[in-house]
This record gives sequence, C-alpha cells and structure tokens, in this order.
Amino acid sequence: MSELKNQISQFIDTNAKIYQDISLAIHAKPEVSDFEYFASQTLSEQLKKEGFEIELPAAGHRTGFAATYKSNKPGPTVVFLAEYDALAGLGHGCGHNVFGATSSLAGAALKSIVDQIGGEVHVYGTPGEEGGQNGSAKGSFVKKGYLNDVDFALCTHPGSGSEDGLSTRNYACAPVDVEFWGKPAHAAGCPQDGINALDAQILTYAAIGVLRQQLTNRIRIHGVIVEGGTAPNVIPEYTKAKYYIRAADIDTLHEII
Repeated sequence: MSELKNQISQFIDTNAKIYQDISLAIHAKPEVSDFEYFASQTLSEQLKKEGFEIELPAAGHRTGFAATYKSNKPGPTVVFLAEYDALAGLGHGCGHNVFGATSSLAGAALKSIVDQIGGEVHVYGTPGEEGGQNGSAKGSFVKKGYLNDVDFALCTHPGSGSEDGLSTRNYACAPVDVEFWGKPAHAAGCPQDGINALDAQILTYAAIGVLRQQLTNRIRIHGVIVEGGTAPNVIPEYTKAKYYIRAADIDTLHEII
C-alpha cells in the first residue's frame, strides 16, 4: 500500500504544474454559473489526455462533464467533484478555479494506479454551484443517476483562515426566487391606479429579516432584490428577489422552505 501511495505522490509532483496552470487560466477567465465553457472544456480536455472517457455536456448542464475511467478489475467506484464557476461581478472569490483543478488532479492521480487495485474513477464537472439558470449541477447528477453505483464522492474546497479539516460540516442549500406582479401607473399623476410590486417585495424582505432573529445557528437565510422596478416615477409592476436557504440538515431545510 505504501508503494501505491508513493506512486500517487510521484504522479502529483510530476503533473502539479499542469493543473496549477489550468487553475490560473480559469482564474484569469472567470465564467459565471452555467456559462463556464472555457473551464469545462479545459478540464475535460486535460482529463481526456489522462485517459478518461469524456461526456460533455452532462446531467442536463451544457457546461457539466463526466470523465470516466474503468479499470480491468472489479473494485469500488470513486467520484471526484469539480466546481469551476465564478461569482457574478467579482470573479473567483471562492476559489472554484482551484477546486476544479484540484479534483481533476486527484482523479488523474488515482487513475494512474487504479488498474493495480481495481475499480472505477470518475471526475464530475459540476457547474452552477453559485446558482444560475439551471441551479447547482450536483442535484442534477444525483437525479439523473450518475451517483447510483458510486461508493463515495470526494472534493476539497479552498478557504482562508487557520482551519484545515477533513469532512467539515456544511449547510444544505436551496435557492428560492420570490416574485411579485403588480400594476404599473404614473407615480405622480395617478398613483391610486397602481399596485406596487416593490412594496410587496420590501415587506417580504423585512419579514424574513425579522424571522431570522428567531432562527437557530443551524439555519441561514440570505438574499438580494435583483429586480426592483424601472424608474422612480413608475410604480413597479414586477419585482424579483433571490434567496439562499441553508440548514445543517435536510429535514430542517425543507421545514424552513
């Protein structure tokens, strides 16, 4: 077993620069959720060079991919999850460029010795972690059966500070959109004819803010108003807010939703 670990370490030492360069290239070309064309193409092409079979797109996401290598012996199926989307208006503030490259390198390193021990190695490119048109791809990979015969899935997320732990506890997360439709009217000439969708949205935002005072530390709710009207002198007929609801367990998450 120690010899296999040495082989994995040697593979990583030999190939780390390739994946570091990929990480830096993705960082220099940030792409928001479900638009990560460069990142998904770059990572999947590298994994193809490593000997993986590539499915792109995958799981109903145009920028999702599934890289697969099956050894010639029976054994466990291991998945490495790779994220690579950036934050809108900010770039790679969460380090997903490192996330995707690290998972891909880990998958390639395990693939280099899997013929000796048996099993399968998969790397799933999961776009949309920061939200997006189709939401996070991880749920799509589950719903479409990509993890049905998987023994375990792994990933590592870069972070700041002094914490350096394995299998840290994370919050389950569900995106929720809140929309209101009203009736437009001129705010100075005939305000009595309008129905203000922004008022409804503001009241909702304030009510959630009050609710959060009574929530436990196992729950998080945060959101922004992304559409609030078009002009000050027009009563808004449509508004939209986006929230992330998080909880330390799935049952609580459903209850909060």
